[in-house]
Amino acid sequence: MLSLDHLVINTRFDTDAAEAQFRALGFTVTPRGFHTLGSINHAIVFEDHYLELIGLPADGSTVRAEIAASPIGTDGLVYRSDDAQRTYVRLRADGFDVTAPQHFSRPVEGLGDARFVTVRFTPGQFSGGRVYFCQHLTPEFVFRASWRSHANGAYALAALHLIDVEREAYARLGEPAPGFDLAFHARAAFDARFGTLAAHVALRAPRYGAITLRTPQWREMGDRATQAQLPFVVEAARSVVALPNFDTLLEFVP
Repeated sequence: MLSLDHLVINTRFDTDAAEAQFRALGFTVTPRGFHTLGSINHAIVFEDHYLELIGLPADGSTVRAEIAASPIGTDGLVYRSDDAQRTYVRLRADGFDVTAPQHFSRPVEGLGDARFVTVRFTPGQFSGGRVYFCQHLTPEFVFRASWRSHANGAYALAALHLIDVEREAYARLGEPAPGFDLAFHARAAFDARFGTLAAHVALRAPRYGAITLRTPQWREMGDRATQAQLPFVVEAARSVVALPNFDTLLEFVP
């Protein structure tokens, strides 16, 4: 079973706006991080996983190639590794083409450097978005109690919705651990599930299109979306909020 580490929304050069929208929706957003790889980020942290808003400095002072080359919107699925070197060896033995473990870090004010090791797949093996593994060398700098409490009650990422994506490579990689699912849709089925809000997800394919989150306050997300001036629907068992500038839908369920 594969444990989710985080999902990634690529904000490109508009990270300020993404941060503001997630704060307006009632999320606690971590202070801005500056990776040694050149990217910037914020995280929305849950118990043992998180949603990452990643981007590049608006002044163009640094460029991280895979962020610049990836489309804006949800584009990253990251599983947890307890030992990056062992993960690298296992994936190679399973026939995947992966790059050697990559070390990087970002400062966390008052604590030190949050340090990570990632194992990445060379392009072309997974359709839809970037898939990789991440080992946390300093998890206490990421999963802080003060960052895990959200005004909107959100407590977990429940699903990633994939559109017109080939399942085979994902299935060969393994099944996600209980609590998080990969939901595969043909574009027509995605549009039927999300109705008029699906129009805010561009027609490019294959791609990742939506993220499902759990919160007991799912009914109130319409009020928060109204205040944030974002399109939304509230239905019998869920709310859905569109992020038009970030080509993504957020589905909130109990």
